[in-house]
Order: sequence, then C-alpha cells, then structure tokens
Amino acid sequence: MVCQTLTAAHRERRISPLRIPRIGFCDVKNRLQRSFLQAIRELNVLLAEQTQAVIDGDPDFGRFDLLIQTVQEKKDTAKYAWIAHVESHQCEG
Repeated sequence: MVCQTLTAAHRERRISPLRIPRIGFCDVKNRLQRSFLQAIRELNVLLAEQTQAVIDGDPDFGRFDLLIQTVQEKKDTAKYAWIAHVESHQCEG
C-alpha cells in the first residue's frame, strides 16, 4: 500500500521514482553491530583491569588472559557475523 501511495504521489508531482532514497535501516544489522560494540566494550574493560593490575604490581595479572582470550573470540565472532550480514544483504546504509 505504501508503494502504491508513493507511486501515485510521484505521478501527481511528476517525480521520478529513482529519486526515492532507499531506507537504510536494518534491524538485524543494527543488532549485530550492537553485539560487536558490546564485545569491544567488554574487551576494553578487561584490558583496562589487566593494565591496572600490572601498574599496581599484582603478581597475578595473568589471571585476565583466559578471560581476554574468550572475549576476543566473542568480539571476532560478532564482528564477522555483522560483516557477513552486511555483505550478504547489502544493508550498509
């Protein structure tokens, strides 16, 4: 119905339908991007905590390594899911 209304409006105003901008909103893309950004934030928190542990002279600063590796893998998975979705659905906008 929206397409028909737009088409009728374009006929009335003699506006070419090619001038209608494509809607650049994709719920899935945005969800995947938010997941990626959240994973980046989690990784940054862990890196900051490990850095602080080193600054504080904590001899057990290596305890963060496994957590950092796990969150790094989560970040990479989220990143590649987002990229794959954008490439396959061409929803870059």
